[in-house]
This record gives sequence, structure tokens and C-alpha cells, in this order.
Amino acid sequence: MSEPRTDDFRVERRDSEWVITFTPTGARYYFGDDGMETRASDSDVPPEDLPMDYDPLEVERMAALIAYAARGHAH
Repeated sequence: MSEPRTDDFRVERRDSEWVITFTPTGARYYFGDDGMETRASDSDVPPEDLPMDYDPLEVERMAALIAYAARGHAH
């Protein structure tokens, strides 16, 4: 399996929400300023078309770490 890298992610700030997008799959993860997920992840790519060479739990873990780092530098 491929390991996700930090440059595989895009970080956006939308009001009080951080949106972390994993660009290889288009999966989006949503985090609030408190670090908690604000809603379920989603993707514009149908599940049957998603690349299977990434562990989804590892991608989600990396997204949470990136959101944590981004929140720390936003003030």
C-alpha cells in the first residue's frame, strides 16, 4: 500500500471549519477549531472508482494531524 504524504493533502479554512482534502482520492475531512470532526468525511469520487492503494484509516489519521498543525499556526 502507498503511504500518504503531507503534500497529498490540501488545507482550506471555511469559517470555523478546517477542510482537509486528500487529493489522490478527493476525500474530504472536516475539523472544528477544537480539533473534533464536525461532520462525516465525503468525496466527489464514487466509492467504486476510488484508488485502493491507500489505507483509509492512515489517510484519516494524517488528515487529523494536518488539521491539528494548521490550527496551531492559524492564530
